[in-house]
Amino acid sequence: MEKIQVKSLIILFINVVLMSYLYSCSTSIKTSKYKGPKTQDSVDNTKVKNYLSEITDIPLPSKSEIDLEKTVVVGKQDNWMGRLTLINKNPIDEIFSFFVNEMPKFDFKERSLIRSAESILIFQNNKKTIFIKISKLNFRKNYIEITSTPIN
Repeated sequence: MEKIQVKSLIILFINVVLMSYLYSCSTSIKTSKYKGPKTQDSVDNTKVKNYLSEITDIPLPSKSEIDLEKTVVVGKQDNWMGRLTLINKNPIDEIFSFFVNEMPKFDFKERSLIRSAESILIFQNNKKTIFIKISKLNFRKNYIEITSTPIN
């Protein structure tokens, strides 16, 4: 009878050791907490305003915040090219209408417009083409991605 108890104790001990080993080898992935994009609120406000004021050949919606992590701009004034990424709280339809109404005032001609959940606008003048993509970022914010490329 003692042999049966010792055997069952050994089996129980082995099971406990195996279970604790398997538990410690779990496949959970540890990730860092998500930090949103660096916007106007998280960087020096005057630096951002100066950055946006250097782009003079296109209209920019008021109260837009710049997403510095996704913005790559080379040049300034009307000789810039690259990608300017903004975050704005206005509805997508309002932002869409803003660009449709304001871009001709900066001598850009409308080439293509697609109004949908992810709206696309393409404008062109004699120097460059501007691609504008407007999409929903979250509940109250929208993403505006403006890409400028030279024509030649």
